[in-house]
Formats: sequence, structure tokens, C-alpha cells
Amino acid sequence: MNLYRIDKPFILVIFGASGDLAKLKLFPALYSLMEQHRFPKEFYIVGYARTQNTRENFQKEFKKSIESNSKVDQTLVKELTDHVHYFSGQYNKLENFKKFRAYLKELTGKTQITTLAYFSVPPIVFKDIIQNLGETKTSKDEDIRLILEKPFGEDTASAKELFHFVARYFEEENVYLLDHYLGKSAVQSLLHLRHSNRLLNLMMKGPEIANIQITAFEKVGVTARAGYFDQVGTIRDMIQSHLMQILALITMSIPITEDPASLHREKYSILSALKFIDSPKNIVMGQYASYTKEKDIPKNSHAETFAAMRLFIDRESWYKTPIYIRTGKKLHEKHTYIVVELKKFAFQPKDEEPNRLIFELQPNERINIRLVNKQGQTSRYQEITTSDSLACTGDDCLPEHGLLLLDVIRKRRLHFLSFPEIIATWQIIDHIVNFIKKNQIKPQKYQDFSEGPATQNNLTKIDGFKWFDIH
Repeated sequence: MNLYRIDKPFILVIFGASGDLAKLKLFPALYSLMEQHRFPKEFYIVGYARTQNTRENFQKEFKKSIESNSKVDQTLVKELTDHVHYFSGQYNKLENFKKFRAYLKELTGKTQITTLAYFSVPPIVFKDIIQNLGETKTSKDEDIRLILEKPFGEDTASAKELFHFVARYFEEENVYLLDHYLGKSAVQSLLHLRHSNRLLNLMMKGPEIANIQITAFEKVGVTARAGYFDQVGTIRDMIQSHLMQILALITMSIPITEDPASLHREKYSILSALKFIDSPKNIVMGQYASYTKEKDIPKNSHAETFAAMRLFIDRESWYKTPIYIRTGKKLHEKHTYIVVELKKFAFQPKDEEPNRLIFELQPNERINIRLVNKQGQTSRYQEITTSDSLACTGDDCLPEHGLLLLDVIRKRRLHFLSFPEIIATWQIIDHIVNFIKKNQIKPQKYQDFSEGPATQNNLTKIDGFKWFDIH
């Protein structure tokens, strides 16, 4: 297999290079690209942060973060680290950006070079960086590509405001809205499986489906993100982004070609049609018992660390097909999976298990097809399960951030978001959050490392179903 290798010089500027995202995700992803010899001879990785630091010290931090994530080849680490540089500056001062542009010109010896600007910073400073990058462009056609990682705004109004603000300085084709879930091989398989397998796609139609369940459980608590998480809660942190994207990939019509514009249009068609019926029965929220004992969490916090909800798609083909979503922290297991439960024939016994398609995304990456079979002349039933891996295999496998960085270099937008999708998801989330506030619905306490609030089972009981748990 011929792996794609970058053939032209480029600069990767990491804004917020001293933060956790850069150290935990970006630096190891860059090493993976180096390991596969994806880089050209000439490239530059430049950390930009407010923290005063030297290049030598930043290189040590870079090296340490790589070594703590995986076994490494020290020769490759040294080779990669030689391309790493550092610049200290404020995000809101144009003068700092003018000095930074002069620094880049001196570093590369070029006035024109493809520049990837990765925003590994809190959303509150997005606008400052965008404006100062825009105002220090050397020409209208300079090749600067913005990579913005979620969250994109905190509600519909702020998402729209961000969209219009970015458009003042950069063309839409130069803006890459990154949700790292879309870089996971198993998530990308949802699209490819449906696009290439007629049998599977025929089953995954609204009239054939009894219900869809999306589960994303984590064993860890809020960890270092406490300050941010307590402001937003898990509905806005997890459901608005990652899980809404999964929902769209599972339920959208499959475009004839894997064209980004077509894919974004079909996802938007679903996301803009999502419906939450205003009833306390359709939402469950929880908070793990030790949450308010975490550092930087107020003792009276009502932030939800668990949420489950019942949704519908306001389209004729999905009429009355419930979609259940649940996600939470500090639960009994780390597991993300989708269960597509197919309708039963009218003559089938009520207690007979339905056929199911199960897509596991993590920690295992595989697809399961579960069929029911009657054994002999008895009334005993068995489940026939066929399973295969969705995990990436071979020499071209990369962590999600590495894969998405390559896509930016290649100008491939298929696995990125569009602003209309983001605004559509914020609209449904805003509706739900406002309903919660209006009805003063508070999260229920649940034990650390449990299965979450028991009341989540009431959601599926409304329609005569139950959560399918993978053990």
C-alpha cells in the first residue's frame, strides 16, 4: 500500500501549546505521523502560548508527552523534536501577532507557506486569534487553514455569531471544524458500511427499525476539565457534539458519492428535524456522588454528569421511531456503542428477542449482527451472533487527530463539520436545556462506578422497550 505522504513544506501552529489537549492528543498524533514517514523534509511545528517558555524547554515537554503515551523510537523522537519551535505571546494583542509573523518569516525564510492554525485553546479566545490572524495576513490569498475543535459556541446565538465572525476574515473552505469522534476509524466505518453494503443499508431504514439506542459511558470523572465541565454539563459537552454526529451518521440518507457537501447536507437534514417532546418523562439527569467533592466544583453544583433523553426525527420515514441517547461519567464501564433494534413481525411472541445491529465504537471496535433462531420443536430460542472488527488494521492506521490533520493538508472535508450542522444541534439542545430550566429538573445522585440513575429505564419503558446493555 502506498501511504499518502505530505510533499510540500508547511507550518503547524498550535495555539494553546502548553495545554492538556496539545500534550495528550496532538503531540502523540504528530509522532504517529513521523513514525509512518508522512512528513516532508521541510516542516515546522510551532507552539504559541501565553506561558513564557524557551524552545529547549518546550521541546522537552513535547518529548515527555510523546514518551508518556506510547513506546517510541528515540531516533524518530529526536528527528521530530528538531522541527519543534516555540513563541510566547498574548492572543488578544495584534502587536504580538505582527512579531509572530515576522518570527515565522525568519524561521522559514518564506513569505508564502501553507500554515495550519490549530486552536487548542478555550473558545473564549477563538475570536481574538481569528481576528489577529486575519489582520496580519500578508495577502488575500495566503494559505492559512484554521482548525477549530469543539465546542463551537455555547448555544445557538453564539454559534451563529462565531460563524459570522470567522466569515469576516476567512473563506469557509479554509475553516475546518473538528470533532475528534469523526476521526475514529469505527465512526468513519458507519458511513462506509452503509455506503457499500446494500443489505445493511436496507435494514437501516426508518420503517424497519423499532428504536435506536446510543450509549457513551466513561469510567473517569471530570478530571482536569472541572472548571469548563461544570459550566456546561454533559448534555452540551457530549450530546450536542459527538453523539448528535453519531445519530446523524446512523439515520441520514446515504448520498450517492462521498462528497463533503452532500454528506453535510444529509446530516443537516436529520439534525434540523430532531424533535424533543416537552415532558419530564423524556429526560433523565444524574450527578455522580463524589462530583461536588472534586477540585474546583461548587458544593451546590447542579451540573449533570449523566443524561439520557428520548428523541424523534420529524420526517415521514422515521415516524414514531424513538431514539434514546445516554451518556455519563464515573460509571461502571468505559463503553460507546449503538444498538439498532429491528422491528418484529406482528406474529412473533412478545417475549422473543428482536434482531439487532450493534456497532461498538470503544473500547472494542466491531459490528455485531444478532439474529434469533428457534431450536428444534421446543419453544427455546437461541441468538445467532456474527461479529467482525471495525478497528483499523495495517500500516496506515493513525490516531484520530493525526488522521484529521492529514485531511486538512489534503483539503479533505468529509470528516469535518459544517456550521449549519452545528447550529441545528444547538437549536435542539437549547430547546432541551430551556425545558429543563423552566421545569427546574435537577440531576439525581448516583453512586460512583454504578450504572447511573435507575430512572433511565423509564425512558425506554414509555415505548415498551428496554436498554440493551453489552457485557
